Amino acid sequence: MLEFLAPLSRYLLTGMGVIILAVCCFSLLRIKAPKVKPALFIDTVKGEEYPVTHWETSIGRSNSCDITLGFSTVSRFHAVLTKQKKGWVITDTLSRTGTYVNNKKIKEPTVIKNGDVVIFGGVSLLFKER
Repeated sequence: MLEFLAPLSRYLLTGMGVIILAVCCFSLLRIKAPKVKPALFIDTVKGEEYPVTHWETSIGRSNSCDITLGFSTVSRFHAVLTKQKKGWVITDTLSRTGTYVNNKKIKEPTVIKNGDVVIFGGVSLLFKER
């Protein structure tokens, strides 16, 4: 009797694994990225516009960031802007010079609204939702 159960259990476990994997893949393919209401940052000094088109946007000096600010006071990966249910949330990523919203240094993820001024290492940007 035991000789019969060992091969059967191998096939059953393999089959269950394939089914679980297929269900997970189907579930991942069904999920759609949240729709983003486009926004932008406007440099308050130069007037340059930095469009925000993704639901998660990295901001920093590095060329791999979605918004690149070429100033030495801006960290390579300074902050992240995300679209959440409660609105746009800015998070400082332990930058040297900090991130400020309306001249207040943020220490935790902070919701920003249309017209807020966000400062990244001395670079002042006005946040606008379209």
